Amino acid sequence: MNGNPTLEQVNVGAGLALRAAGQWTVHHAPDLEKIVEDTERLKGRPDNIVIDVSQVSSLDTFGAWLIERLRRSLTQGGVEPNVAGLSANYASLVNEVRQVKPGVVHKRQRQTLLGMLDGIGRSVVEVGGTLVGLIGMLGAILNTLFRVIRHPTSFRFTSMVHHLEQVCWRAVPIVLLITFLIGCIIAQQGIFHFRKFGADVFVVDMLGVLVLRELGVLLVAIMVAGRSGSAYTAELGSMRMREEVDALRTMGFD
Repeated sequence: MNGNPTLEQVNVGAGLALRAAGQWTVHHAPDLEKIVEDTERLKGRPDNIVIDVSQVSSLDTFGAWLIERLRRSLTQGGVEPNVAGLSANYASLVNEVRQVKPGVVHKRQRQTLLGMLDGIGRSVVEVGGTLVGLIGMLGAILNTLFRVIRHPTSFRFTSMVHHLEQVCWRAVPIVLLITFLIGCIIAQQGIFHFRKFGADVFVVDMLGVLVLRELGVLLVAIMVAGRSGSAYTAELGSMRMREEVDALRTMGFD
């Protein structure tokens, strides 16, 4: 046997046996696709159909899916075929493929003027909701600030020190490293270009002014927003999932 896949149709009494043989693997994908498509177009199907895979010498996920596709196609035609002859090595693979649900194909609709206006309207509503949320957060901050001014004892100094340590102190190493590396790059590029004009002695002055006045502040802001902001987001998301935020609101804590 050369191992080429086949699917023979044999009449057995009042039923039909589809006897698969050979290697049902991805290496024979074109032949297998044609065989299965021809069988799916089978007319005059009897009520009793058996898919016999006892002669299949090799089977992978692709071949198992084609067998399952053939079974589903025959089922949609009003026939409930049985898969027989599965060896112990391939039974679990076929059963696993059988549990996969067919996906729903959504046809892409043409973009119309009404659809474009609908998308613009939804975007405006989302932006408005975001602005309302920002205004609400600003109001909550001002309300808390005024309450702390009126009642200084309500200010939690220990919590402030904890957050300063998390946001500021632990971010110092990475901020220093990034600032140092960017400063080195600016100095190297500045010397390379300033030397053409005999002004390489001003690279140090340029580096000091640029890093301390411009890039230093910007880099610190980006690092704090990226590192600490993402950490706060993850922590708040975890607290929201465990309903800790609702518990704090119930107890009257901000």
